Amino acid sequence: PDALALPAEAQLPQGSSVWNLKGTNPEERNNCVRLEMQMPASMDNYVYTMLFVRILNPKFFESLRTKQQLGYIVQMAPSESDNFMSVICYIQTEYPADYVRSRIDSFFTEHFEWLEKELEEAEFLRQRSGIVSNLAEAPKSLSEEFDRYWSEIVPQRYDFGRRARKGEAMEAADLAGFRKFVQDQVMVAPRLYVEVHSISEKPGKAEPEGAESPRAPDRTWEGEEDARHFRDGARWFSKGQPVEVGASPPRLSRL
Repeated sequence: PDALALPAEAQLPQGSSVWNLKGTNPEERNNCVRLEMQMPASMDNYVYTMLFVRILNPKFFESLRTKQQLGYIVQMAPSESDNFMSVICYIQTEYPADYVRSRIDSFFTEHFEWLEKELEEAEFLRQRSGIVSNLAEAPKSLSEEFDRYWSEIVPQRYDFGRRARKGEAMEAADLAGFRKFVQDQVMVAPRLYVEVHSISEKPGKAEPEGAESPRAPDRTWEGEEDARHFRDGARWFSKGQPVEVGASPPRLSRL
């Protein structure tokens, strides 16, 4: 080729989107629901996204796995790139995917209010201290030290002091700033639900009687034509900068 492909990431459209996919294993009865809430990459957003996940992840597991028993795999994790910070949630489930999506939405609606009104300063400081300790921890092996350097080399960032600055920024985080982040960033962040629907003829679990209907998404995608339409109309970013369609080498996309 005349030029190397340019790695780029698409900015999700505002609102709620659902991307429907079919499973590939006819013996697999489980569906899977993956949520991404996407925010711009910045040091503040890194700090508060890490705190958001650390505080809510145990509650997410307790509510959706332990109490509601939606599935064996129930996870929440942060995702960091040059362009975006995201909160990622996964649930593998025998329940209908749309029903599980409604339960995830309900969880966040309830816990946004909890974070705003009931999260105590002492608990916030305890969680912050844990992340600061993790960031300050020396590598336990040569392999771990290599991985830390390699994570800066692969994206051609070469910012080897970044981890230390993350620790300093985390130590400066406060509860007021966290609550502002939740209100200004997370609550309005675009949501992409990827729903993988089982093709098994074996019945899964029916949603409970009287279950709340899922909120209608702003858009629903399915199939290659919708994928191409999304790629053509999306805003793309590489190394934190927007990439004009048609003005760059072919993209290696990451949705």
